[in-house]
Amino acid sequence: MGDRRLKNERTQDDYRRRILRVLTHIQAHLGDTLDLDDLAKVACFSSYHFHRIFAAMTGETVADHVRRLRLERAATELRKAGRPVIQLALEAGYEAHEAFTRAFKSAYGISPTEFRRAMEPDVRLTAVSGVHFRPGIPVTTFNTNHMTTQYMKVITKKIKPMRVAYLRHVGPYEETGQTWVDLAGRLSADGQIHPRSVYIGMGHDNPELTPAKELRYDACITVDEGYRPQKPVNVQTIEGGEYAVATSCPVAKIKDAYQYLYGRWLAQKSRELRPAPSFMRLLNVGNGNAPSKLRVDIHMPLQPGRRPKREKKMKIELATLPPQRVAYVRHVGPYEGVYRAWMDFMQRLKQHGLPGKDSRLLGVPLDNPKVTPPEKLRFDLCVTVDEQYAPAKPMRVRTIAGGEHVVARNCPVTEIARGYEHIYNTWLPGSGRKARKAPSLLVAVNSQERMPTPFGLRDIFVPLERAS
Repeated sequence: MGDRRLKNERTQDDYRRRILRVLTHIQAHLGDTLDLDDLAKVACFSSYHFHRIFAAMTGETVADHVRRLRLERAATELRKAGRPVIQLALEAGYEAHEAFTRAFKSAYGISPTEFRRAMEPDVRLTAVSGVHFRPGIPVTTFNTNHMTTQYMKVITKKIKPMRVAYLRHVGPYEETGQTWVDLAGRLSADGQIHPRSVYIGMGHDNPELTPAKELRYDACITVDEGYRPQKPVNVQTIEGGEYAVATSCPVAKIKDAYQYLYGRWLAQKSRELRPAPSFMRLLNVGNGNAPSKLRVDIHMPLQPGRRPKREKKMKIELATLPPQRVAYVRHVGPYEGVYRAWMDFMQRLKQHGLPGKDSRLLGVPLDNPKVTPPEKLRFDLCVTVDEQYAPAKPMRVRTIAGGEHVVARNCPVTEIARGYEHIYNTWLPGSGRKARKAPSLLVAVNSQERMPTPFGLRDIFVPLERAS
C-alpha cells in the first residue's frame, strides 16, 4: 500500500512539474504570442487535452491566466511614473485605450488613471492558483486546493470500435435536445432503434475556448453494419481502445466530473491521454426521465498502458563499448517529451526498414536538465546502422565513440533519474573513477520484444576516463 501511495505521489508531482513549467514559461514570455500548441509542448501534454488539464489544475483557462497576468503587469507599471496608459494597453494585448480601460476597471474596480493616483494599491487580482505577476522571481509552486475532492468512481475499460449514426448540433451544448429527438425519430423509422442501442454524445469543442454558438456536438446512436444513412444523418466510427470512465455521473455534475478527471484522477495515475475526443454514454434514456435526471458514463481515451517487466533489478557494472554508427534525429525540448518523439521516430524507422534484427536503439541526452532550461534540452534518438546505410532527411548519421563505461542495467524508464543519481552520487565517488566528458547513452534493453520504446527498460551507459 505504501509503494502505491509513493507512486501516486510521484505521478502527481510529475503533473505539477509539467504545469509549473508552463506557468514559468508564460511569466518569461508574457510579452510574446502564446500559442496553445506551443504551451502543450512545454508541458509535454497532448495539445488535444492540454487546455482542460491546465484549467483543472490551476482554476483558470490559459487565456484567463495570461490576461490576468498582463493586467497585473500593467498595474505594476502604473505604480511607476511616466509610462503612458496606451503603451501599457498595447503591451497587455489591447489594441485600443478604451478596451484596456474597460478590462482594467472590470478587474480592479477603478480606471487605470484612478489606480495610478491611489495610495499603494494592490496589483494582485484574485487567483485560486496563487500565481501572480512577479518580475524576476521564478514560479516555484501553485495551489490546487480548488480542485474538487468529491469522490467519483473511475474505472479503466477497453471498448470495441462502435459504428454510429449521428446528427451534428452547432450551438450551446445545453440545447442539443431537439437534435436527439430528430435522430431518434429518423433511426426508429429505419428500424435501427432496439434495446441494445447505445446513445453517445460527443462534444468536439471546449466551451472554455470556443464561443457557445460555434460549439460542435454529435448526437450518436449505434447502428448495424448494413445501415445506410439518409441525409442529414451521417455515419462515423468511434475509436476503440482503453478509456478512463467516470461512471454514472449526474448531468448536473458533468463539469465537476471533467475537473476531477483532468485535474485529480490523471495526476494520480501514470497514464497519458490519446489525442481523440472524449464522449459521454447516456445511461437511462427512454425511461421517461427529464434531461436533468439523466446519468452518463464519461469516457476519456487513454494511451496504451503496457508496463515494462520488473523482474530484473538494476545493477551496476563496467563494460567496454565499440564505436557505433547510428542514424538519428534530434529532439529539442523537455525530456518528458521524448515519449512522443520516440513514437514518431519508430514510425519513421519502419519507412526505412529499421530497426533490423541486430539494430540497437539508443537515446543520447546532451544536456543536464538541472542546468539547461527545459525548452533547450537536446536529446538524440538513435538506431545503429551499417556502413551501407544512407540517411534521408531529417535523419542524420554519426559515429558514437566507444570506450569504457559504467552501466546501470535494466533501469525502468520511470526511474532513469534514480539510475543517474546512483551512478554519479554513489558509484563514482566510491570507485575512485571519473566520468569522461562525453554524452551518456540510454540503450533500450527489450525493444526487440515488441515492447514500445517509451515503456521499456534501459541500460544507462556513462563514459569513464581511463583508469590511472
